Amino acid sequence: MSYEDKACADAQFSNPSVGLGSNQVALFVGLSLTVSFLCVVMIWPMPAATFNHEGGLIETISAAALFLAGLVALMRYRGISRLYIALVCLLLAERELEADVYTEGRLPFIILDALDTLLDVTAVRIVLTVIILGGILWHGIPNSIKAFKIRAPFLKVFFLAGSVAVLAQLLEELSGIFDESLSVEMAVRLFVMEETLEMYFSIGILAAVLIGWPKSNSEEKQYDQQSRRNPDAR
Repeated sequence: MSYEDKACADAQFSNPSVGLGSNQVALFVGLSLTVSFLCVVMIWPMPAATFNHEGGLIETISAAALFLAGLVALMRYRGISRLYIALVCLLLAERELEADVYTEGRLPFIILDALDTLLDVTAVRIVLTVIILGGILWHGIPNSIKAFKIRAPFLKVFFLAGSVAVLAQLLEELSGIFDESLSVEMAVRLFVMEETLEMYFSIGILAAVLIGWPKSNSEEKQYDQQSRRNPDAR
């Protein structure tokens, strides 16, 4: 393990009382609410379906979380090699919303329709593909390996969100395969579970972006020294 990796790893355990206390409680509460809501959706799919239609509350939350993740990534992870993080989040947010669900002529329809038209341009697709693939190869894969070595919290959240997305995709595939044999209630149940899991994926991506890389001890010491020199800066 390199010096930088060791420093990052040490930073994660520099304050064990916080890590083992409030963070675990918040995680437990969050997971409990998440599982509870999913159980409610499974038991009462019909009422939940009112929030899962195209352009509905669940889909809007998904898009908003991904859009916010994209904005945060633009501000926190600057540089061409890390631009792919924001672009992927923003493209996923645009995918969540369909222009057709909004009234033609209204602002949401105009914005989404313009984005759809722009993304259909071959040159734009090529540029986005180069930036995203280049960023993944140049920055994403090497740093994912480093994050795996130091067990970075953001990577754990990212893997959990990815697993949720895979499960949502499996539900969609199952719904398509057994479409003719499924009852109306079961079809609705699979649909609302899929949409709910996609919302969890979006929130997980936002959380991973917000957590980011742990600060090294040297960065924390430098911040503490600056804070002592200028107490009003805190």
